[in-house]
Amino acid sequence: MNIVRSKVAALLTGAALAAFTLPASAQSASEVDALRAQVKELLTRIEKLEKAPAAPVAGAAAGAPNKADAPLVAADVFKAPQVAQSGNNKVKLTVSGQIGRAVIVADDGFDSDAIHGDNATASSRIRLAGQAKLDDNWTAGTDIEFETSSASTRNTGFGTDSGAFSINERKVEFWVQHKSFGRLWVGQGDTATNQTSEVDLSGTSTLISHSDIGATFGGIAFRNKATRAAGVTVNNAFNNFDGLHREDRVRYDTPTFGGGFVGSASFTEGGATDGAIRYNSKIGDTEIAAAIAYADNDSRTGFDTQTNGSVSVKFANGFNVTAAAGTRDLGPRNSDFWYGKLGYIAKLTSVGNSAFVVDYFTQEDFAAVGADAKAWSVGYVQTVDAFASDFYVSFRNHSYDTPAADFKDVYGVITGARVRF
Repeated sequence: MNIVRSKVAALLTGAALAAFTLPASAQSASEVDALRAQVKELLTRIEKLEKAPAAPVAGAAAGAPNKADAPLVAADVFKAPQVAQSGNNKVKLTVSGQIGRAVIVADDGFDSDAIHGDNATASSRIRLAGQAKLDDNWTAGTDIEFETSSASTRNTGFGTDSGAFSINERKVEFWVQHKSFGRLWVGQGDTATNQTSEVDLSGTSTLISHSDIGATFGGIAFRNKATRAAGVTVNNAFNNFDGLHREDRVRYDTPTFGGGFVGSASFTEGGATDGAIRYNSKIGDTEIAAAIAYADNDSRTGFDTQTNGSVSVKFANGFNVTAAAGTRDLGPRNSDFWYGKLGYIAKLTSVGNSAFVVDYFTQEDFAAVGADAKAWSVGYVQTVDAFASDFYVSFRNHSYDTPAADFKDVYGVITGARVRF
């Protein structure tokens, strides 16, 4: 560019000098001034061209930087949303999960302690879900979900190592679904009866005030009033007979029928079978959800058969009521439980819903013949939509007695948060 500029400038300068040497009769003063202005303008244009960036090489996109000068990572990458991408471009992959941490201050009648743990009702976990669509009728998918729990509140008690960490499989399964024929699941996952004792529209059940009493203060032991000796733990004194939980199984769900009903059945590893009917619908502005289930444990240890169910109703004004019950055949005896809850949901602030609840649970003959276990609680959950989080606090009291011994009540406060992603 400098060589071109020099040659052009020399030619223009020569032309200007020639003009200056012409006889006065050949040109006027105004013509000389005009020629000088043109020479100056041309030199200015040449200077601008010299400072301009080089033209892109042949084949490069217009406006793209030279390859040698391109940054390793474009600046816009750091501003773009993070997207999970499957190794198979036919499958949509979703990554999700939550962190559920809690602090408990509890008293067993003789001693008190603070427990830092992972809320077993809303345990920390990560999930990868894949889904692919064949056509308007057929879809298929996969689920891999692991619980990553540090000091689960179901097992952590006084003096327990709060640093205990575990990784547990919740789901490792695939499914195929047809709109008219239903869905078939294969692998580790929810049996047909799982969560049938836990149908709940209160907005609190996945954190506190849950029919699964042992999930929050579960590792704390009842203390004998006379001897101070530790007896059964809270987790082992209560059970809501919530189906066959999660198992390696084959499960089938029907399409929705009758305005909100879905039927399910599963056959598990070890020979146990179960079935359930669920209902979820609205009557006017009132939401109704319910489930009833039956399980045959076959030759597996623990129990023979059980029947259980739950129902929850939420009214347009925010008030809600929930009930659950079940009976289990333990061989030499039967054990029954009853559970009731009254709640209220309102949007008191702009940050999200506020949920208030009080509940009561009673059970007989579960941990021992003649055992009588009761629990009640009050609680509050505040959802913060902008954080995708739920903050909570609850007080719960547990009592337990047998014909042979009386035990001190276990009571305490649990508070914490679930952060979803």
